[in-house]
Amino acid sequence: MEIGERIIGVIGGMGPEATLDLFYKILKNTKAEKDQDHIHLIIDNYPQIPDRTMYLLGKGENPLPYILKSAKNLEMLGVSAICMPCNTAHYFVNEIKKEIKVPFLSIVDSVIEEIKENYKNIKNVGLIATEGTIIGKVYETPIKKEGLNIIIRKDLINDVMKIIYSIKGGKIKENIDLFNKIVEEYINSGSQVIIAGCTEIPLLFPYIEIKVPIIDSTLCLAKKVIKFAKGINKEP
Repeated sequence: MEIGERIIGVIGGMGPEATLDLFYKILKNTKAEKDQDHIHLIIDNYPQIPDRTMYLLGKGENPLPYILKSAKNLEMLGVSAICMPCNTAHYFVNEIKKEIKVPFLSIVDSVIEEIKENYKNIKNVGLIATEGTIIGKVYETPIKKEGLNIIIRKDLINDVMKIIYSIKGGKIKENIDLFNKIVEEYINSGSQVIIAGCTEIPLLFPYIEIKVPIIDSTLCLAKKVIKFAKGINKEP
C-alpha cells in the first residue's frame, strides 16, 4: 500500500460528539489545498458500545466485545491503522492490539508524546478524567513511568462525571462554571499542566478561561493520526 493510500479506521460513538470532534480536528489540522489532500477515514459510529466506566465500576456490561467487533469490521474494510477517541476505553488497549493485525494509534501515547515534547520542565501533571480512566490507571501508569507526578482529585470525581454525562446529553455551556471551579482546584493542588483525559472535556474549551496549559487529548490523537496517515510516522 502506498503512503497516500493509508486509511484510518475510527472506533467511534463513545460518545458521538467526541467522535465528531476528532473528525473536525483531523480535518482542521491537515494541510490541504483540495479535497484529495485530506485523509481517508472510515468512522464506525457505534454508540451502542456499553459504558466503559460503568463496567469498570462493576455495574455494567463488558464493552470489549463490542469494541473488538468494531475494530474487526474496520479491518475488513481495509484500514491501515485504528484509533479510538475514548480515553476510558484505552483500559482495553492490550486486548485490542492482540486481536487486530494493523497498528493501533493510542490517544494515551499521543498525550504522553505531547508532554515529553512541549512540557519538558514540568513535574506535576493533573488529570481530569472519568472514574473508569482513574480506576483503570489508564494515564497514571504511563505518566509515572516518565518520572512525573500525577495529581488526581478523587474528591472532585462526582462533579467531573456530572459534567461528562451532561455533555453526552448535549449540554455544554451549562457546565462552564463547574468546570472552571474544578480546574481552579487542580491548580491549587500544584498542577502545572492538566490533561483533559476524556474526549467530552475539550468540547468545553471554546468557552472557558485557561489559566494553565490544558492538554486536549482529542487534538493529540488527531495529530498522531495525521502523521501516520501522511507517512510522517511509519509506526505509531
